[in-house]
Amino acid sequence: MKKVVKVGMACLLAASMFGCSSSKGEENTKVITIGTSPDYAPYESLDTDGNIVGFDADMVAKFEEYLNEDSDVTYTLEFKQMDFDNIITQIQGDQIDVGISGFSYDPQREVEWSEPYLGSSQVAVLPADSDIKSLADLEGKSVAVQTGSTGEKAAQEIKDANISGLKSVQDIMNALAAHQYDAAIVDGGVAKNYVDNADFIMLDEALLDEQNFIIAKKGNTEIIDLMNKCIEKFLASQDYQDLCSKYSLSPVVTE
Repeated sequence: MKKVVKVGMACLLAASMFGCSSSKGEENTKVITIGTSPDYAPYESLDTDGNIVGFDADMVAKFEEYLNEDSDVTYTLEFKQMDFDNIITQIQGDQIDVGISGFSYDPQREVEWSEPYLGSSQVAVLPADSDIKSLADLEGKSVAVQTGSTGEKAAQEIKDANISGLKSVQDIMNALAAHQYDAAIVDGGVAKNYVDNADFIMLDEALLDEQNFIIAKKGNTEIIDLMNKCIEKFLASQDYQDLCSKYSLSPVVTE
């Protein structure tokens, strides 16, 4: 059974889906469930106690504060841990309300998209002793990607690359450290985290520039509107700038 991690408020007896509510005195309570794959530091990972931590966890904590300001509804936001490539399936099956797990835009994903909340990119990570110096040098090489990610699509643009899909970024990086692959294509923030903390290097040139979004079931504009209100407030706050600096992630570029 996947572990459920709650953010912020105490455990409520409310139902597990957004829109289902129960009475707490005269106050309604609503639980918003969030699918995430906590193998994606610095966005989300597990600490030694099994709690989900990282930029997205801190962001969600702020969202819970925003939703409960001057509201007659008490909101609780819960993380549900699962494989990345299962999140959209769980959303479409009404098992969770939203996905927050470093999602970048892909028109083939049949979901509702929020406004962007971070800048992102797909980059190549290599063992520290690699002789690969440019994207052109990846031609014909073995490349690991996370199944279902936009990194998987970016890797398909590498000429004659031998691409392998793995479910977990941790598995990808462990295999790369063991020289089972020549390179891995992952999110730029994730890549930097591994380069700073382990024996890896990364190429400066990105394969793909992106942004990160929250996703929900196609047609569920109500929950996306709620998330967008939180994103707007978050992006205008000092907390946003502080968290981008703390986790070395790129603020979203707005017009």
